[in-house]
Formats: sequence, structure tokens, C-alpha cells
Amino acid sequence: MAVLAGALTATGMAFVPGQVSAAERGAGGGSAVRATKGVARDASVRLATGERLERIAGTKGFRVAAAGGRPATGTYAFAQADGELTVQPLGGKKPLAATTVRTDEAGPGMTPYGATATQKVSFSVANNAVYASAPFMRLWNTSTWQSVPVTPAQYELKGTAYVAPGTYFATMSYMPYDATRPSYLLVKTFTVGSTALNVAFDEKAARPMGIVTDDTTARRSDISLGLTMPGGDTVGAFGFGPDKLYVTPFSVTGMTADVHEVLTKYGSSQLKPSPYRYDLVHRFKNSVPANPVVAVQTAGLAKTVTTFRSRAGRQTGTLWSYRTPSETEPFFAGQASSPVTAPGTLTEYVTPNVKFSRRFDDDSTQVELGDRTLPSGTSAGETIGQGPLQPGAGGESGRSGSRIVLYEPYSYSDVHGHRGADYEALQQYRLTSRGTTLVDSAYEKGYKTYGAAIPQSAAPYAFTHTTIRRGPNARLSTKLVREWTFTSDGYAYVPRMENSLPLLDVVFTVPQLDIRNTAPTGTVRVATAITSRTAVPASVTGLEYSTDDGRTWQPASAEGDITVGTGDRFVSLRATGKDDSGATVRTTLIRAFGGPGSAGLPDEKAGDVTISGVTVNGGRPIVVDGVLGQYPINVPTSFTATSPAGIARVGMILYKGSYERPDAVLPFLPCAYSNNPTTATCANEVYVAARTLGDNALAGTWKAAVWAESLDGTSYAEVHAAQTVRILRPTRLTTDAAPEPVAKGAALTVTGRFTASDWLTGGQLAYPGRRVLLEFRKAGTSAYTLVDTAYTDSTGKASLTLKAGVDGEYRWIEGPVFLLPTAPPTTASDAVDVR
Repeated sequence: MAVLAGALTATGMAFVPGQVSAAERGAGGGSAVRATKGVARDASVRLATGERLERIAGTKGFRVAAAGGRPATGTYAFAQADGELTVQPLGGKKPLAATTVRTDEAGPGMTPYGATATQKVSFSVANNAVYASAPFMRLWNTSTWQSVPVTPAQYELKGTAYVAPGTYFATMSYMPYDATRPSYLLVKTFTVGSTALNVAFDEKAARPMGIVTDDTTARRSDISLGLTMPGGDTVGAFGFGPDKLYVTPFSVTGMTADVHEVLTKYGSSQLKPSPYRYDLVHRFKNSVPANPVVAVQTAGLAKTVTTFRSRAGRQTGTLWSYRTPSETEPFFAGQASSPVTAPGTLTEYVTPNVKFSRRFDDDSTQVELGDRTLPSGTSAGETIGQGPLQPGAGGESGRSGSRIVLYEPYSYSDVHGHRGADYEALQQYRLTSRGTTLVDSAYEKGYKTYGAAIPQSAAPYAFTHTTIRRGPNARLSTKLVREWTFTSDGYAYVPRMENSLPLLDVVFTVPQLDIRNTAPTGTVRVATAITSRTAVPASVTGLEYSTDDGRTWQPASAEGDITVGTGDRFVSLRATGKDDSGATVRTTLIRAFGGPGSAGLPDEKAGDVTISGVTVNGGRPIVVDGVLGQYPINVPTSFTATSPAGIARVGMILYKGSYERPDAVLPFLPCAYSNNPTTATCANEVYVAARTLGDNALAGTWKAAVWAESLDGTSYAEVHAAQTVRILRPTRLTTDAAPEPVAKGAALTVTGRFTASDWLTGGQLAYPGRRVLLEFRKAGTSAYTLVDTAYTDSTGKASLTLKAGVDGEYRWIEGPVFLLPTAPPTTASDAVDVR
């Protein structure tokens, strides 16, 4: 069945038969109505608006033409399937009839026939307890499984549709604003007769869906669900983090429900990632049962250990995965993820014998990890991010006749061939031939292709591709340069890829690097290999290394050995090679890997860039409540960078601990900045929430590292501790005096409990060992006076007993403190009636 659906204005509109993908089916459109054959033909068909649907002369397409010579101004939804075209007028005060014609019989004229789609169906949600808006709604006719357009309400869980009589299947999905509440995918089957209909999805009828294991410490990190209709259309829903995903049980022959869930250890967070991960999928066929929760045994899963090596001091990224669909078994649940830390190791438990596609993202980079299928039992692990990080082999630069195209999208890859891109990097392309510059361009953020006209005959070329990476998250491989020379002939046949350029790729391997991609002191061996993109034999002609960021170079031994000193912070590499056709390459990696001296990095300064005015939250502490449903705190940050050449790029991170070995790093903060000829003012917000922090030990003093680069690329500054800010847990200190009322001179006991917000559970934890002061304010006065001091016990409780004197109020306050990882407590007083 070919389906084409959408909504267009009449002016210049053409409806053209054709095939589209399943993802495009049902993107909008009217309700197609099955027609009969053997119709009479007219010159055109009159629509309910008075405009006419007519064939476009000499084509198989149709258009809406104005009536009476007036301009065509209507808006229509349309759907095409099985040789029929349905056109539905939209936007009127009352619904108008849809018109259906057969496209395969329409010649010079055509005739409308079939039922009208004028019955109004109103959708709503009964028993709604989740505050959400802007639902995503889909609707299908169950006889044809064609999609019917639904108009959702903008701020309510409601919608409307106009349909012909028949039986329909509808879905409504929505997510809550409160991060602790579940997401929903509600479904409903109903029949439309000759009158308008109100359809209510029932939130209370939905049931939690998911996959659980026998590991009692495992909790949901992410979940996604995909429904596939018998006609091939799909609809999905997902739940964030530990939040639940609810779905309405149903039974529909030919429908599938695919679930993808990732579980991690309870207590983990974005900045405190889990040491293990469960990556699980399941398919429900023909129905979603009343209890759509699947239990699996850990012993029956595939198991492997993945190592993530560091590209900086510490980086928190996200590991994404999704089941790879096949022709025999499509799988339409979306991707699911969990946080991971580099450097670190992750034990993975995976649904066996299922192909997963995977990707690793951090603040500015994305690395494709490829497809993986694991059998039951334990499999060998893999390493992600093993240095030296170098340009990804196998770019797609090529030529076609008299045009050359430059496209090198993989700005770096690791030793194992996991290719990726740094979206914050600066990419520079330069192509020359016989002294003439053909391409000289640069770009940031994403991919770009550059081309140039060249002679058809053979000519020599020089192509340089440079990647510049800056900032605290790019401490290794800060500059990657490939310089190629080659001859290209538009008439020559290239064996492996007809339009490939004869470029050479260098691959460096340094087995002695540790998990931080740091080399030990002494002799370190560098293995170097060169491959040709056109399968021409190639060889290495030289290997050099530098310990001063490329200012001076010295040759490696014939075996590839280099010497790393105790104080060397970074080691850079440079290799040259050629192939039998005469093509050459020189690849340079500045800061290819770390040296023993990288444990103590000073601020960096090159040229005339200056950084000033660094502020985080206006200098005030950031107080983060542990209540998990709380919205993230938007923390304003700003600074100014200046250079006579102007500022090209700037950035900031917040980190706790040392710059070289931080305990945690909040995500990279790209700046929205204003730029005049010499100065850039960077202003942005960092979002801080208890669910991101997760670990109470992360409370305390954090630092801001900022960087900036000049517009001409010659000056750079990086300040590692440009500002400090305290991220604190709020505290509470209660007061209770008893008995009340109390006789004058009788014993009066005043107790209090000191608690601190818990970022893990969202509750309150006892704050033991704190010095607290009991104060009293006499009734009718405004000043408090000190009564006595006490210390909180293991439960956070403090207590003092004294003789009752006069009416007044008692309160506990915190004693003198110095840089505690908590904010001053919220206190409450308790009045005493003395008789």
C-alpha cells in the first residue's frame, strides 16, 4: 500500500502519487475512503469549499484550483493509498466533507465518491493525576490502518479529529513536568457511528511497563517503548531516569510492543555513574498484558566489561544503545542510555543474541561504537577512547570528473577504530594545486563539505586538514594535522572506490598508556602504520616526537622507541609516509598522550588573550535541595575575554577537586556571547539538580575553569581556577519545648533535631556532631539571648533541660561554622506558656 499524507495550502499545491517511508506515513492527512471501480468521469471535481480538484496536465499529479477564477486560498489535508486520493478541507468553523477520487482511473476528468469524514471525535484523559500538557496523539482506522490527523490542544491533554464512520485505534503519550512522576502511553479502541463522539483515555487503567532482573540493587536509568501497527506505522514513548512508564493493556492482532530498558545501580547519578549496566529488550506480540513487566535472570544474560579511557582529567558521558532492526524482525523501541565516567570500567549485562547499535557522547564529542551482538555467558571486553586520539581513517574526500570534494567528518578516533567528532572543534580545509588555492575554509559545530572545479587531466594537489580542540575537555590531541600530496586524474580508475582520492591514513599505537592515556617514565614504543584509501602499497618514512607541544622535534629509534622524562607533561607525535603512486602524508598529533608531569598542569597562556570578570551565581552559594521532584537550579555564569584580534571561541566547566584529577565535572558550558571587534562577553547558565549530583560528598567548594581563543588562532588562554563557588545541601533545625504549659520553676526540656538534605533519596539525613546554641526571647521583646550550648547525637538530636521562668520563645541555631558543605539551617522557634 502506497500512502502519501500531509497538509498543504491550496495555492501552488500538488498531490503527486508516490511511495514514502513508514516513518512518513500518517504524518497528517485526511481519512481515505475505499471507492468502487467503474466511475463516470467529469472534467474536475468540486470540493466542499467550492474550489476544484483537477489533474495536472501531462502528469500523474493533482492540484486544487480556484472557483470562478478567484485565487485558491484553502488549506487541505490529504491522504493517498491503494489508488485513491482523499482531500479534506481544514480550518473552517464547522467540518466540511472530504472528497475521494481514484487516481488510477482519473484521466481528463474524474468523479468523487465514498463516505464523508465529518464526524467529530473529542479526546480527553480521565483520572488524570499527572501535570502535563502538549500530548502527542495518533489515530488509525483499524480497517485500513491508515493514519488520520488529530489536532491536539496546546496546553491540555485533549484533542479533536474528524473521521468517517468506522472502528479506530488511538494513542496519546505525554510526559510530566514533575520529574518524579511517570510518563504515559495510553491507547483506546472505539467505533464511530453517525454522531459526534467523546473518547476518554483512562490514566488509571494504565500499568507500569518494564524489565526487571534478580539484581535487587538495579534501578531504571532509561526506558523506551515502541508500538508497531499492523500497517507498519509506529508510535513510541519513553521515561527519564528512574521514572516509570505506564501503558494501557490492549489486544490487537498484528501489533507489537517493543521495550528497551537500561538499569543501573541504585544511588548512581550523572556525576556518580553506576559500575554496571543492564541493557535489555523485550517484544510483546499482539497484546500488552495486564502486568507488562518482564523478569529476567542475570545468569542467562550476556556479560562483558567495557573500559573507558580518559581524554581529560575526568569526563562524564552518556552511553546510548538501541536494538538494530532487521528485515525479518523490525524493532521500533527507541534508544536508551545511562551515564558513564572516563576513566573507568563498566560491567555490562545484555540481552543475548541481539544486535545493539551503540554511541558514546560527552559534552562536545560523539563516538560511534558500532554494532555488537553478544552470546549468553561472558565475552571479552573492549576499550573505548584508547589513545593516541587521532584523525579517523577512511574519510570520504573524492572526485567526480572535473570536480573535487573534500569531506573528512571524523575529527578523531581511538586506536581501536571507534570514530567520532568533536562538535566544538575548529576544522580547517586547505587545497592547492600548482600554487593556486582552490579551497581555504574553516568551520565549527558539525560537518561540512567543500568542493572545487579542477581539470579533467592529471594534476598535482596538496591538501591539509587541521582539527583544533580547545578547553578543559580537550587536554589531549589538541591539534591534529594531516598534510597530503597526491596526483589525481579524472580518467584514472581507482580499484577500491571509483571516486576516492589517493589519500594515506596514519595510525599510531602506544600499548604502554594507562587508563588516563598517560605514558610512564622511560622508553615508550610507538607503533606506526599507514594505509592507502585506494589500496596502493604504502610505507612509513619517518617518526618524530616532541615534549614541548611541537616547538622542537627529535626522531624516534628505528624500532619506534621514544624517551619520556619524569617532568614531561605531554608527548606529541609526527609521522610521514608515502605510497607506490608517489602520494605522501605527514600526520601531526599535538599532545598525543600524557606524560608523568601531567598530574600538575599550570594555567595556559599564549599570545594576548586575557580573561576577566568570571562570576558564578553572582558569588553566592548554590543551595540544592534533595527533593527529587525539584526543578534544576539555573545558575548564571559569565566572564569576559579580550584580544586585539577578537575572540573566536570561549568555554567554561565547573569541577570539584583538583583540575588534573577532579572528583566530578559539571557539563561543558558553551557560551551565548556578544562579540565586538576585540571583546567577547560570555553569559550562560549551568543546571544543577540533586539527581545530577547524587552523591552528598560532592557538596562543598567547586571551581570554574574558563578558556578563550583569539579570532586569528594565534592566542589562547586557559585559567584553571578562575572562580570558586560553593554547592551546598540545605539543612533544618527544629525546636520543641515540653511540657506546655509549664509551671514556673518546673523542669522544661527543649529538644531539637538537626538534619541535612539527602541528594540521593530526596529525604533528610541526621546531622550528628554539630554544635548548636539554644536561645530565648522573652515575650514582648525582640532580642534573643544565649541560654546554653549542646552537640547533636547520632540521630541529629540535641536536648537541654532547664527551669521554666517567664513566657517566651526558644530556638536552636547552628554554632559558628567554617566552610561546611551545608547551608545555614532553616530554623523554627517554639513558644512556651509559663504559669
